Amino acid sequence: MGKRSFLATTVFAAAAVMVFGVAPAGARVVERGTYSDSYAFSYNDCGFDVVAEGTASGHYRIRAGTGKRATAFFLRDSSSYTETHTNADTGAFLTIKGNSVFNEIKARHLEGNIFEFEAVQAGQPFALYDSDGNLVARDRGSIHFHALFDTGGDDVVGAELIEDLGADVNGPHPGFEDFCGLITPLIGS
Repeated sequence: MGKRSFLATTVFAAAAVMVFGVAPAGARVVERGTYSDSYAFSYNDCGFDVVAEGTASGHYRIRAGTGKRATAFFLRDSSSYTETHTNADTGAFLTIKGNSVFNEIKARHLEGNIFEFEAVQAGQPFALYDSDGNLVARDRGSIHFHALFDTGGDDVVGAELIEDLGADVNGPHPGFEDFCGLITPLIGS
């Protein structure tokens, strides 16, 4: 997925984890819902100013852990988004779309309220189209995220991120690897 789009998705997923909580499989659903939102951001990481506007929507559910994981909550978020990235100086644009499922699949109890969580994002989280609507690049496969969280030791949904332990990328993810290399020929100055 693209540097900015991937970052937006990752930040959203991490924020959802912190807001909604973290969790491994199995237990009762404590919350579910849908969302839809518009957003905008800008960046110049590729050597030129870009303004991006997008919309995202999806649905989620949060499940409570059981046993030793009773203070852990597990998020499953199915989402899609569409973004338009425009070179602020030239007006050249491209479109990025994505559909994926972010699912917290494991929580390994380490000590006290500390858990190591594993989450998987699968699907097609990044597809890049030129201004004529031609597919230029797309990501496929899965990304496994690992992080340490303090659940607070209570039955309240939410956790504090202690450390991001990185991600394992499976399958082709050209947008994850070289976002600027993909967009510069399309909208660079």
